Amino acid sequence: MDKSYSIITDSPAETEEFGRKLAQLIEIPALILLKGELGTGKTLITKAAASVFGYQGEVTSPTFNLVQEYSGEKEIIHMDLYRLDRTEELLEIGFEDYLNREAVIFIEWPELALPLLPADFIFINLEKISAEKRKITVRGEGEKSRLLIERLNKEC
Repeated sequence: MDKSYSIITDSPAETEEFGRKLAQLIEIPALILLKGELGTGKTLITKAAASVFGYQGEVTSPTFNLVQEYSGEKEIIHMDLYRLDRTEELLEIGFEDYLNREAVIFIEWPELALPLLPADFIFINLEKISAEKRKITVRGEGEKSRLLIERLNKEC
């Protein structure tokens, strides 16, 4: 059994297509951590997944708000922890309450949250290869997330 899934995308459209395929395979609730430099496609993946879950409005990175919530057929919570400095700040915004919701949660810049995460989550690393080319690596922690990796390797 593979413990990770990797894909190289050659354009933003292909990165977005990966986000749609990912969303089709996710079991809810789901926690998805997105790590990558600025402009690598973290928000693009979230936007594509949100569209699969029935949200058709604008999806932007919540850098200044920290959290955006979107309603579609599924509840979508989008966090950006870039501006936070301490784990205690996560507790102040009710981070643990968000984790207990029946939702798909996308967290950009997740490093600060790692000590507070449940045992099951999906970690997506985006690496910039060139202006438009990205290497996307998905790892699963926990049984449900490992099953997602199996589905990605089988169906994509």
